[in-house]
Amino acid sequence: FSQKKESNTNFEVYPNPAIDYINIKFDGKSNIMNKSFSVHSLIGNKVDITTENLSENTIRISLRDLNSGYYFLSLTDKPTERRKIVKFLKIN
Repeated sequence: FSQKKESNTNFEVYPNPAIDYINIKFDGKSNIMNKSFSVHSLIGNKVDITTENLSENTIRISLRDLNSGYYFLSLTDKPTERRKIVKFLKIN
């Protein structure tokens, strides 16, 4: 992970622990079109994900192809390059 300034975007990630998916819900002021997402394993390997827009402020990330374990969700605000990282647990 490269060092970037931390984002001031407010969001929540749920459920955690998760089985098939996680949702990312942003506060009303955030534009999800200006965000990028990535998921990494504990050892730093980037894993392939698919996303789905559930509403104008909620995104769902499928975890079905991931093994059980801890992962890091990285959220980057494209205009500012600010980043937040959240750890979550994938269970079967």
